[in-house]
Amino acid sequence: MFEYLLEKRGADAPVREPSPSQLNTANYGNFLKVSKDKLSVQYVGKGSHSNDVGAIQADLPVPSDVLIYYYEVTVKDAGERGVIAVGFADVHFRLSRQPGWEPNSYGYHADDGNKFHNSGKGEEYGPPFVQGDTVGAGIHLENREIFFTKNGKKLGAAFQNVKATLFPTIGLHSQNEHVEINFGAKPFQFDIEGMIAEEREQRQFAVLRSRIPAHACH
Repeated sequence: MFEYLLEKRGADAPVREPSPSQLNTANYGNFLKVSKDKLSVQYVGKGSHSNDVGAIQADLPVPSDVLIYYYEVTVKDAGERGVIAVGFADVHFRLSRQPGWEPNSYGYHADDGNKFHNSGKGEEYGPPFVQGDTVGAGIHLENREIFFTKNGKKLGAAFQNVKATLFPTIGLHSQNEHVEINFGAKPFQFDIEGMIAEEREQRQFAVLRSRIPAHACH
């Protein structure tokens, strides 16, 4: 299912690590209602307090044997305040917090378009996102970079020097927020295949350049 978006690091790489395929319903935050197919989630609380966030992670972490990992979230309903967050977090992440507020967590937030890491104060990053928008989150494992997309357009690198083992993580925090997650079972809005092909081309070009003798460049 994920062959088209995952890239082996070596031609004879061993059997690939399993990739996230659904939401983790064994452990998730309060105030959440998860669909039977485990691919959509709705916030059913009031979201009155900062610790009323309901966060949920994928069933598995991002595999370490890929070049680029990517998933997408479509906002079906932005709820009362549209305080949805999309990103990644480690296994110790507190599920009453938004991704980006805690250590080893990274988030792109809907209400202001800011990016967050280990802080409740964000930094300017991209446009806000609302009902009908599709936001993607990706990790370039070789470059140790996290990037996001909106409606098929890459927004650029958001975080660098990312080292932890991370899970796709979504946070909801106002009544009736509802999102649908695509782990790759259907086509993405963003052309991840094109991004991987471009990376491959750049690598090949770099190898060719390294084989050209220095005197041949003059």
